Parts: sequence; structure tokens; C-alpha cells
Amino acid sequence: MAFKYTNKHDLSLALAVFLMHDSYDYDDRPNAISATGIIRPVRQLVLSQQNKTLDKEVDISDLVASRMGTVIHDGFEDAWMNMDNVAKALEVLGAGPSAIDSVKINPTSVEEGDIPVYVEQRAEKELDGYIITGKYDLILDGTLNDYKSTSVWTYIYDSNADSYTKQGSIYKWLNQDKITSDYININYIFTDWSATKAKQDPKNYPQQRVLTKRYPLWSNPETENWLQNKLAAFNRLANAPQNMLPECSDDELWASETVYKYYKNPAKTDRATKNFATLNAALTKKSRDRDVGIIKTVPGEVKACRYCQVVSICEQAERMMAAGRLVL
Repeated sequence: MAFKYTNKHDLSLALAVFLMHDSYDYDDRPNAISATGIIRPVRQLVLSQQNKTLDKEVDISDLVASRMGTVIHDGFEDAWMNMDNVAKALEVLGAGPSAIDSVKINPTSVEEGDIPVYVEQRAEKELDGYIITGKYDLILDGTLNDYKSTSVWTYIYDSNADSYTKQGSIYKWLNQDKITSDYININYIFTDWSATKAKQDPKNYPQQRVLTKRYPLWSNPETENWLQNKLAAFNRLANAPQNMLPECSDDELWASETVYKYYKNPAKTDRATKNFATLNAALTKKSRDRDVGIIKTVPGEVKACRYCQVVSICEQAERMMAAGRLVL
């Protein structure tokens, strides 16, 4: 897919140079699929393959989140590759000299007593005619770690939990000699954290700007089985017309729940009397009020399409925009 960049907001040269810098190591081999790519919905995978020559217009102002994420990842890599810095951090955490000396960064071999740490290394493996590739952030003594710069709401709603498990499981399958834990640590760096909101909602809102959360990983046989099924579906539908492709699910679309708003007084619709998760519940309430009220259906909003490369030609996205579920 070819990208055509624009500068609709007249950003300065100082910002444009930063935003146009892309250090990602792309793989142009036709049968290579990355771990982040294969976990995408089948519909997206097939449409992307069928429309490789599609020109996608991207305004450089929309690259901010991606470039900030890259800067954060590069910073973590630099920090771990500086052993003096690693030693200082271990001292802060209470480690003694012997423990510090046992830490080995990207070792070619591991001896008894060593604590191996692997940083930003790419691995690949052939499966059913494809090359599955993946570049992990960090493996610390057998445990996979990933850094995520994201919004607080991604953490609160845990909308990417399934993706974290799938991506981490693929990394484990690719690096069976290095990753031995059955979980992945997701290290959150919140881009919109508010100290005020943290005080107001200590139960649900993260109480610090950075934190770590553990997610389960599949076994290697489970992961390989999932990959084979995904590749089989991709092959089966590779040449299918768009109307024969499976639609992306609400989970894949990061969709919020549809809400049924009940208004007891039809003349006052500035604020709902009560919101319901199902139409039946709203109808029951309306019936109890002798059918004097009204119900308004607010479709669940989808967010994943905003990051999809083929949204401009996707018929499902077009239907969701018409239904008010998607705003680009």
C-alpha cells in the first residue's frame, strides 16, 4: 500500500521532519506476515492483500501517536542497552552487587546463575508456506515485556486484552528458547493521565502514570494451531469478493455497547431518565410507565476502523458510518 502524505494543518518544518521519520524495519517479502499483522481481522488482512496498490492519504498530523510510541520504545531500548543505567535501577530496587553482575544483556549463551535480558530482537519461523515474524520489546529472565503508550481508557476498559494475549503468544512461539513464562507483562505509559481524576476515582482510574499489568499467554501448541487456522482462513478467502468476507466483530472493532435511552417525558430529551443495555429492559420500563415515554437507540461506537489501512474501501465501514456507529 502506497501512502500519500499531506500537511493540511500547515505544521512547521521542525514538526514535519520529526513526524515523517519512520525507523520501523518493514519486511517486503510477499509471504511474510508480522505478529501484529496476523492478529488483525481476516477481513482486514484480505482487503489489504487485494488492494496492495491502493493509495492511502495520510496527514502528517495523524502520525503523532505513532511517532511518540516509537520515541518511547527507542528510549526503553537505549536505557536497557546501557548497563550502568541498568545497575543504577537495580540498586534502587534493592539488588546487591552479585545480582547486578548476573544480569546479561542480549547474551549469545547463558550460564547457570545468569539473568538473561533480551532487548528488541526480531525472530521468524516458517509455517504453512508463510514466514511469521515478530520483534519483541523485552524478555527479562524468561518473561516477555511489552511497552504501550496509550490512553487511560484503553487500560480501564481493557479493550486490547485479547490482542495482548495473541501477540505475546506469537512472540513466545517464535522464541521458545528465550520465553518460558506463561504470561506477558504489559507496561503502560498513559498519554492522558490526570492526577485529579486519579483522586476522584481511586477504584477504577490508574493511580499513577505508569504501571504494569499481567496477561496470560497460550501454550505453544495452542498458538501454532491458532496460526494455522488463521492462515487457512486467509488462503481460503484470498480471492473472495468483499461481500463474501466475514465482517469484523464488535470486539475486533473496539465497539462500545449499544445504549437504549429511555425518556419518561417525551418533551424533555436533554437527559435520559435511564439508560438500558437491552431493548427489552427499556421496553419493560416504558410499559411500567403506561407507555408514555420514548426510547432512543444509540448505536455502539466503533474505534478500530480509524486505524485500518483499508477503511476507505471497506463496505462494512461504509454501512457503519451510515448507521452513525463510525465517525472518521
